[in-house]
Amino acid sequence: MTETEEAVASEIRRIAKEELRLAIDARDDEELASRLDSLALLSLVVAVEDRFQVALTEEDAASARSLADLARLVAARAALGVLP
Repeated sequence: MTETEEAVASEIRRIAKEELRLAIDARDDEELASRLDSLALLSLVVAVEDRFQVALTEEDAASARSLADLARLVAARAALGVLP
């Protein structure tokens, strides 16, 4: 991951732990679905969208299987200002 993606991943972990009180001690490449139920995962995606001011589609969320995937997607969207 790039430095920006690492920073995004770190912030996602903070959001999960501090704001949502989720147990997300997953490695960057570990599937989020193995750590979070669907409601917790949806809550995380919404909180991430709010924090980084990006919009993620259902397909985006489905394709972001790991924390690293989600961080890459968010970093790319935030850098480009891309909204679906």
